[in-house]
Amino acid sequence: MGTYPFESAERRIRRATGQLAIQAVLPGVLLAWAFLSTLALLSQPAAAAVDPPRQDTVILAFDADLPTMDPHMHILRTGVITFYHMFDNLVVRDLKTMQIVPHLATSWKTIDELTWEFTLRHDVTFHNGDKFTAHTVKFNYDRCLNPEQKCPQRGNHAKIKEVQVVDDFTVRFITHDPYPIMLERMQNFQMVSEKVARDKGDAFMAENPIGTGPYKFVHWLKGREVLMQRNDNYWGAKPAVKYAKIRIIPDKATQVADLLAGGVDIVRALPPDQIEVLKASGAAYVTTAPVLRTAFIQLDSQGRTEKNPFMDKRVRQALNYGTNIDKIIEFVLNGQAKRTANVINPLAFGYDPDVKPYPYDPEKAKKLLADAGYPNGFEVRFLSTGADVPAQKQAAEAIQADLAKIGVHLKINHIEDTNSVVAQVKEGKGGPMFQWSWGYYSVFDADGILYDIFHSGNPWAYFWSDETDKLIDEDRSILAPDRREQIYSKVQQILTEEAAHLFMWGIYGIWGVNKRVEWSAPSDEIDRLFLAKPTGK
Repeated sequence: MGTYPFESAERRIRRATGQLAIQAVLPGVLLAWAFLSTLALLSQPAAAAVDPPRQDTVILAFDADLPTMDPHMHILRTGVITFYHMFDNLVVRDLKTMQIVPHLATSWKTIDELTWEFTLRHDVTFHNGDKFTAHTVKFNYDRCLNPEQKCPQRGNHAKIKEVQVVDDFTVRFITHDPYPIMLERMQNFQMVSEKVARDKGDAFMAENPIGTGPYKFVHWLKGREVLMQRNDNYWGAKPAVKYAKIRIIPDKATQVADLLAGGVDIVRALPPDQIEVLKASGAAYVTTAPVLRTAFIQLDSQGRTEKNPFMDKRVRQALNYGTNIDKIIEFVLNGQAKRTANVINPLAFGYDPDVKPYPYDPEKAKKLLADAGYPNGFEVRFLSTGADVPAQKQAAEAIQADLAKIGVHLKINHIEDTNSVVAQVKEGKGGPMFQWSWGYYSVFDADGILYDIFHSGNPWAYFWSDETDKLIDEDRSILAPDRREQIYSKVQQILTEEAAHLFMWGIYGIWGVNKRVEWSAPSDEIDRLFLAKPTGK
């Protein structure tokens, strides 16, 4: 393994000994884990301490807990994954062909450019016995689109004008304009029970998920775990493993130790320098796949948080010239990423390979800073988080070292708690610069990131312009693929020229898997535990 040229001697030593270090501390970590787990279990009320047999349970590790159990009231990847197990969508993605296929809807057709008609399954019931019908579908979309609900996913479906019930198992969607990514957006919108929502209310739903999915909710021990049990009355294929558990383990080293010891079956966003550790362990293996998630550092060009240097285009360009992204990918990520010129992932429809990334040119970066009135550079706060981004903390330190050479000194505030970071960003308090990644809601179209991150009015946007707003809106209303690609290309040219953010890379998903189970990396970054199969090992 090479050394990153801007690392301190201490970091080079840590990198060289990293694999031995985790093996050396493993026994102590396991002992501490066992003690703390037992203590925590004993402290729980007896009714909550459900602990299914290990051999009947597949376990996934999360870095942070979920903020809610209501599938409409979140935007986090942890929620997408969790709710795929307890709820269903009208359509889903076939992981072999990557095409959208029927699920709760058995078929669909377009009546005209603004009208879609879906035929629904007749044999679906919620876990409490409520029937799934066209009325359920209408209620779910009406709920999310109702401004008073304050659904954070509302922008994903804002093109829908009205949902009409034709009969109990036929539903029509009327859109404001032609909507080319209608099906893509539908594959990540879960159906809740209308009766439960109306009778029990939002507070109940935030704690008690009742869906139609392959697993049923058992308990949520906040900060510790989510436990689910197989739905033996499921209308579709039944999971091979009776129980699915999500354990909250904030420390990645502890996750890896648990994986090797058999306390966890799947670890997400595995640090690249642990790949060889797992391969040599005999207890686990690594599965990888390019995923839609794109990592970048948002720069507050709008001054949402406060007036700051990044409101000047020249300063934003200086950061892009002054960061050696290619070397970070090579030496920090071990090559497990693909450089992006902006935020559009190569897997997304609309990606333009002709738009090139900024070359590493620290001298040009210094000149731009001087021209912008910062000949001696400046100091700035940098909010960093590691969720869903392998080796993000190490990458942040490498970026810090690069930018210090051009006079920009980052004061890193690293927070592992994803929920805290997301709340700050949503409230306009994420700037002046903060680490961000976006998984597109698993929508394989550039709209999956452009609308949410670059359209004015969205809480996650810290850069926008009248021109990009107009182009993004236009692309959302055109069915012709060639024209849509032309518009997306123009948007990418603008974002790159404006250096909207500090652009980084498209992530290669890295999962560590215990040899107890057979499981493969999903390109849509939705970890489906119901596809895990026991190996008997």
